[in-house]
Amino acid sequence: MTKKNEARLNMYYAVISYCNSNPAILATVPAFQSAFTAFQSTVNEIHSVAQLEANVISGITADKSQLKNNLSAEAAHLAAKVFAFASNTNNNSLKQQVNFTPSDLKWMKDETLLVTCGNIRFAANVNVGSLADYGVTAVSIAAFQSLIDAYTAQVSSPRNAVSQRSSYSQTLTGLFKQADAALKSQLDKIALGFKTSNEDFFNTYMNNRMIILPSTSTTQIAGNITSAANNQPVEGALVQLVDDSVSGTTDEEGNFILKPIAIGKQSIKITKTGFADKIISSIVVKLGKTSTVDAVITAMTA
Repeated sequence: MTKKNEARLNMYYAVISYCNSNPAILATVPAFQSAFTAFQSTVNEIHSVAQLEANVISGITADKSQLKNNLSAEAAHLAAKVFAFASNTNNNSLKQQVNFTPSDLKWMKDETLLVTCGNIRFAANVNVGSLADYGVTAVSIAAFQSLIDAYTAQVSSPRNAVSQRSSYSQTLTGLFKQADAALKSQLDKIALGFKTSNEDFFNTYMNNRMIILPSTSTTQIAGNITSAANNQPVEGALVQLVDDSVSGTTDEEGNFILKPIAIGKQSIKITKTGFADKIISSIVVKLGKTSTVDAVITAMTA
């Protein structure tokens, strides 16, 4: 999912959270309540498809990585045994064929690794009659071939996953259009009726409708935290929006920045080991502006 769509989805969540916290108001306008229910259903579907889109590559990549580690380790183990045999028999050509460390194998590209492992297996198989004392048998070589086969199959999975992920992306595009249409053509229009009957609800609803891009947003809370004991800056204090996941940590000069955040009234909570928690409420956040909050926290006595 793109950063822009993530920001849109966060806006959807904000609208849903606010509307769900005001069921009595929604109930006064059945048309709004009905449109909201449909919108919420679409957003739930977006959430589900977005998870599938994210997991389709990450899960396969993790499986492939584990198989590569296993194959590389086993290839190096088998190569070392064949190398020892080659050294004992002064077979320099065979030594060169199997002279690979686990690190060499681990960092090879897929195609190179598979060819190299095939060569190691071939070298072991050709000399299997002489490798019993080194712990190499036809059974162990067959087991190694199974690892090669498993990795060969897994190498193609990410390519297939890209196609599957593309399908999810197309589905998301359609769902985002559907959600935007529900907001612009239904909820926003019907919400105008609240402007006279419940102005606070209308204004907060419209505030939540704003899309905030984290990388470009200048709407933020910034400030400085100092200790009441000596007026020195407090480093490492956690500053978090109340009832939100947005947080920041003060630097060595006690400064912090919180963004992206919704406009309106916000509250922050300041926590730091050895200090009493502090909550600052009714911080007015305006679009495109920095709301400055300087705070003093008090050390707890033993």
